[in-house]
Amino acid sequence: MNRIESEKDYQAELLGILRDQNGYTIRKATDFDRRFAIDREMLFGFLNDTQPETMEKLRKIHKDRLEDTIVSFINAECTKKRGSLLEVLRHGVELSGHKLELMFTKPATTFNKDLMRKYEMNRFTVMEEVWANDKERIDVVIFLNGFAIISMELKCNYAGQSTDDAIYQYRMERDPKSRLFLFKAGTLVNFAMDLHEVYMTTKLDGEKTFFLPFNQGNGEGVNAGAGNAPCEDDYPVHYMWDDILTKDTILDLISKFIFIQTSEKENEKTGKVEVKESIIFPRYHQLDAVRKLLADVEENRTSLNYLIQHSAGSGKTNTIAWLAYRLATLHDADNKIIFDNVIIMTDRVVVDRQLQKAIMGMEHKSG
Repeated sequence: MNRIESEKDYQAELLGILRDQNGYTIRKATDFDRRFAIDREMLFGFLNDTQPETMEKLRKIHKDRLEDTIVSFINAECTKKRGSLLEVLRHGVELSGHKLELMFTKPATTFNKDLMRKYEMNRFTVMEEVWANDKERIDVVIFLNGFAIISMELKCNYAGQSTDDAIYQYRMERDPKSRLFLFKAGTLVNFAMDLHEVYMTTKLDGEKTFFLPFNQGNGEGVNAGAGNAPCEDDYPVHYMWDDILTKDTILDLISKFIFIQTSEKENEKTGKVEVKESIIFPRYHQLDAVRKLLADVEENRTSLNYLIQHSAGSGKTNTIAWLAYRLATLHDADNKIIFDNVIIMTDRVVVDRQLQKAIMGMEHKSG
């Protein structure tokens, strides 16, 4: 990899990798519609390519107002009280009696050739120096089918900056009310990243913005520690562009991992029940644990036992639920479901096949 000596170098290198290695299209920042946090051209290119018959029917109804009508309707669905970009991407929208899908996940089997074709037609694009508003310019924004889903603030250690500076920017210099960062309706996750470490947040909240590490860990066993291991031929955060920012991983995260957690709490002063929502994005160790178990189970089926050690507060309950959900829909190379029933028992969770949807509130389009 080229030597990165400045933040500008970092942006250019990342965009080049996303284009050349991951199949992204680089778009100009002027293509960004800040009012709705979308790239209109990419959105309607995707819709017209994947659902031409539905778009034609809608065009007959809405005529030259079709694009504005679709954008306004999607925005209303994302920003309503219990709405979200995640929900819209997963389930699409229904307008004038016609369903529009806004992304296509990878089918669980290869039987449906049309779904496989549409899956491959998802559009991944990236912009640099994106203006969220007149005062705030974001280093990198990643889009799926025209929707802004990931923002990144990059810092170069050789220029004397680190993730601390990126986190400060998100907390102190980014407006949570900007459409790009609007909770649940804007980006699904925001990464603060230098050449050595990565941190993430799913909600900007000024000084109260809470970041979690998104690192692989450094060392093994009793010698394991925080951060990322040094690399001879690449930067320690290479897993971001080699894995996390690949098309398959992003679609997997949206369709099978990210979810909105809802909790209720009574306000002691008013006596009213308040609903709190949080976007849960898996930390790297959670994603890694689920993937490794799935890969091993595909090969060894039920012939082995597994022990996974989680430290307190590391999210073991979510890891268990994600694993159960994936096991319940796992198919082998012959498109046969591996387990007819999945039961995982721990001190806190019992999950079976019938409950797997309820755990995460997910609806998987298996095709």
